[in-house]
Amino acid sequence: MLIVLQQAAECLHGIEQSPGSSVMEAIQPCLTAVVRKELLKHQDQDVKVLLATCFCEITRITAPEAPYSDDVLRTIFRLIVGTFGGLADVNSHYFSRRVAILETVARYRACVVMLDLECNDLITDMFRTFLEIVSENHEANVVKSMQTIMALIIEESEIIHQSLLHVLLSALGRKKTGISLSARKLARGVIEQSAGKLEPYIKKFLTSSLAGANSSANGHIDHHEVIFDVYQCAPRVLKVVVPYITGELLADEVEMRSKSVELLGELFSLPGVPVLESFKSLFIEFLKRLTDRVVEIRLSVIEHLKKCLISNHSRPEAPEIIKALCDRLLDYEENVRKQVVAAVCDVACHEFGAVPIETIKLVAERVRDKSLLVKCYTMERLADIYKLYCLKGSDSSTNFDNFEWIPGKILRCIYDKDFR
Repeated sequence: MLIVLQQAAECLHGIEQSPGSSVMEAIQPCLTAVVRKELLKHQDQDVKVLLATCFCEITRITAPEAPYSDDVLRTIFRLIVGTFGGLADVNSHYFSRRVAILETVARYRACVVMLDLECNDLITDMFRTFLEIVSENHEANVVKSMQTIMALIIEESEIIHQSLLHVLLSALGRKKTGISLSARKLARGVIEQSAGKLEPYIKKFLTSSLAGANSSANGHIDHHEVIFDVYQCAPRVLKVVVPYITGELLADEVEMRSKSVELLGELFSLPGVPVLESFKSLFIEFLKRLTDRVVEIRLSVIEHLKKCLISNHSRPEAPEIIKALCDRLLDYEENVRKQVVAAVCDVACHEFGAVPIETIKLVAERVRDKSLLVKCYTMERLADIYKLYCLKGSDSSTNFDNFEWIPGKILRCIYDKDFR
């Protein structure tokens, strides 16, 4: 049986799309034979793969006409989708055939027929299968075909069912367990490619999640993680969430404020990703969390602002960030003052010239801080900057700001009673 099916697949592969009537008459016995019940219900995996190969070729040859009745086509597509799970094993002896099936479905848009047949559950299963099996072991053409099929389904759908959207969004998130990075990339690629069609559905999901509605239905999806990934692949979708996140930043619940600070801090410090125009008001509110009554939140904001400057010290918001940090040099909590010193000095050491000399001198005044912890730490960090300055200064081709005042600043601490 396997030999016959293999010969049939090879024969069908050699026939062009939409052949003449004589060719169609010649292959009609083959088209009839492969849909016999004993074949369609066969449990052998090799038989299923070869049958699926034949069906892909048949749908290609007969397109745009349907070669079988709707019921038979539904059975055929269940068989085809069933073979996709085997793509997880790249060492399978039929892996190349499974790839060929995948590419044929993508290239000839055969998956769109599933919409006409109302195979909604099967389509959802197919999306789930792709996101479960895709891996870094797959060649680019395999991942591209998966993305093409998923995007075609979305673009050609009259409506996007909630179950399908949830499968897609469930693959998003940096902290999601059980989801591979490849799956996350695939989901983001699909969302980016089909952003126009998905936009109203993602907006509805996010607004309902942020408003606390349908929490049971959306419970396994972290809307903050969805926002983080969508920000990078379809940012225009997120304009609608700005008021909700602003509300979270101003909420009485510490945990809610903390999560929002974490989200925005990670977004704003993404390398090469500018602050969206629609998020400018959120950025301002984010900076205001430097005065949050909870010390841990203030510390978190400082750390994220440091990452913002390290990722791009010449960003338009840099002066605003530096000013906001300097304002916290007089915070009543010593750990906050110490964290500001750490942030500014880390940025200065990461890239000379990233921090204005006036700012470093302002930070240096913390050697006179009322806290011995802050005093000592500031001296250590000034020494780090001066050491780096000396090392960099040996490169005569580079012009650096003058840091020769630092040794004197440190030596004057000898007269401080806390250091005697």
